[in-house]
Amino acid sequence: MTNVGDGESARANEYLGIYEDGVIRLSANVDWQDGTPVYVRVAEVASEGVGKELGKVIIAGFGLAGRWIADIFDRHGIEYVVVEKNAATVEAQRRVGRTVVQGDISEERTLHEAGIKGASILALTVPDEQAVFDATRLARSIKPGIYIVARTLYSSSGMQATQLGADEVIKAEQVVARQFYEMLLRKIGERARATTTR
Repeated sequence: MTNVGDGESARANEYLGIYEDGVIRLSANVDWQDGTPVYVRVAEVASEGVGKELGKVIIAGFGLAGRWIADIFDRHGIEYVVVEKNAATVEAQRRVGRTVVQGDISEERTLHEAGIKGASILALTVPDEQAVFDATRLARSIKPGIYIVARTLYSSSGMQATQLGADEVIKAEQVVARQFYEMLLRKIGERARATTTR
């Protein structure tokens, strides 16, 4: 569940909740006023102990997407290693105790250094599509059973990532389209409510 009443910063805060008897009970305390609008998405939440069974995960890229993924794994006790090219980001994340490999995820040496053979998931969040394609192809050849989630800019390149072996693809243009749809639908709803209350 995401609070949408307080602008852009509020959309970054997501909370888990349980639906029972017609009411959603959040697992965290919030300071929202009554009537605060929220988005609700049904989530598939892993049961206790699944993090240990999942094994190690590789997060390639530590921009916003990589940080959000790491946050989920931190909350659920899932082991992960970050692969990042930016030296300043690598140093900052090592200082806070994260396991980070500095390198290019599209290089076989970097995949091995990150522990590809012992990993169960490879999350390719880097904004470089060619690196995503190369890493997908390489990872699939090194460890055929690994679950690969790839980020691409366009639907067409998403098809290419799938053909190279990605199990799931996050296509940026579809995410942007959905955001426009949701925002404008909300605006239309606000207009309709304002019209009916006059």
